[in-house]
Order: sequence, then C-alpha cells, then structure tokens
Amino acid sequence: MVEALIVDVMGGEKALKRQIRSGLDLADAISTGIPVRAVQNVQSYLGANDTFMANLINVSAKTYRTRTILKSDEGDHVYIIARVIVAAVEAIGDKESAVQWLRSKQPALGDRIPMDLIQNSAGVQIVEDLLGRIKYGVYS
Repeated sequence: MVEALIVDVMGGEKALKRQIRSGLDLADAISTGIPVRAVQNVQSYLGANDTFMANLINVSAKTYRTRTILKSDEGDHVYIIARVIVAAVEAIGDKESAVQWLRSKQPALGDRIPMDLIQNSAGVQIVEDLLGRIKYGVYS
C-alpha cells in the first residue's frame, strides 16, 4: 500500500498525530492540517535545510519555523513530496540512491533537478512520469 509508505516518509502516525488506516484517513489528515513535525521528517529524509523545505512547500522560512500546523494546501504539497520520494525509492531501489537522484541534474529532464521541478503540479507530473519510465525500464 503506497499510502503506508508515504505515511512512513512523513514520520508515521506519531508525527501525523492520528491513525492512518487508509487513503481516506490520510486525505482527512491533510484537510485538517498536517503537523510541521511531519514536514520535518520529510526534510530529514531528504537531508534538506529549513529554507529548502520552506521553498518546496511554498511558505516563507519564518512561517516554516514558527507554524505548528500546516494549512491544507501546504500539507497537500508535503504529501506530494512524500509521494514523489516513495516513487523514487520504488524506481531506483534504495533511499540513498533515490534521494541522490532527486537532488541531482537529470539529462531526461533537460539537466534540471527533480526536487526543483516539484513545486507545481506540472513539474510533479513530469518527475513522476520519468520515475515510472525508470521503474519499468523505458528510460529515455
């Protein structure tokens, strides 16, 4: 179940401060507000700093450092980042290689960095499509 892997990247039920038994539970968690602790777990997973994460979820660094709960749209972006991380691990095979891939220029993306692209829906789709091609051996 992909949702369980996404929840793990976000720090599990403890970080989300609620039980997640299904995708519906995860959707409810996002709607009511994701604790910043879950974002910090994603940040740790990526080895990123506060400024990088704040930019990735489209908030100011000050807001990121002072808020305890994210708004629904911000939490949705955290979910998307975690989903891309899970897709990268599944396609590439291990956490370290997946994170390296996400943070490095990729020729198939015009030498752009995947993490830089996932700040909007179009970029997320491009990165996820490429990861799907890698996973199924249709890399170009």
